[in-house]
Amino acid sequence: MKVNTMNKTRSIALLLAGGLSLPAAAAELPQSAILHFTSSYKIPAVMTFKRSGNQYQVAANINIPLFKIRFESAGVIEGKLLKPRYYRETRNGKLYSEAKFTGETVYYGKVGDKKTDTLSGVTMDLFTLAWQLAASDAELPDNIHITNGKKIYPVGQLTQIGTAPYKFSGGTTEITRYRVQHDDNTISYAFAPKFNNIPMQIGYLADDGKTYTLRLSKLTVDGKAVKP
Repeated sequence: MKVNTMNKTRSIALLLAGGLSLPAAAAELPQSAILHFTSSYKIPAVMTFKRSGNQYQVAANINIPLFKIRFESAGVIEGKLLKPRYYRETRNGKLYSEAKFTGETVYYGKVGDKKTDTLSGVTMDLFTLAWQLAASDAELPDNIHITNGKKIYPVGQLTQIGTAPYKFSGGTTEITRYRVQHDDNTISYAFAPKFNNIPMQIGYLADDGKTYTLRLSKLTVDGKAVKP
């Protein structure tokens, strides 16, 4: 399902952002980005995105009480499609769960509880999916699944849920918000068209049963601080 709002606003947005050191192409991902987030539970998180040629890596470090959690995924970019080769979650430096992708075969599960599935299409984690939606103008790939390393879920409908002003780094920009349904759970995303669809918010249900919403507070793109 394709949502066209980002396409409609992008030309004007790029003109307004003319003084920023951001990628020139409409859907081009940055070479590197460092995103500092805070949450409603005052839990800090830092996500990094790196790209070299057609290779990419996404990593998110979240300091939940009693756990330093790291989510990491890497793979290749084919056109506008991010195709992970692996995804892993570590807790306090120890592997907790992971998924590895070989063709249509997915090896996944918690340590000591490995599973194998054969799936058509592509499987992503929630952070890789954020960058996928940024690159594809909020278009979900066909036959997409999402994994947390322990389980794999088919992704359902992508729904735009409006626009809103957003404050960060001492200024304000407009964001477009979306909701992605999988199984009985919902992931929420918000992107900033003015800043080449950088993910501004990510909301998800964690293992502890709480819903965490990460809100961008500071942004560096290709080595330069970005402000509205």
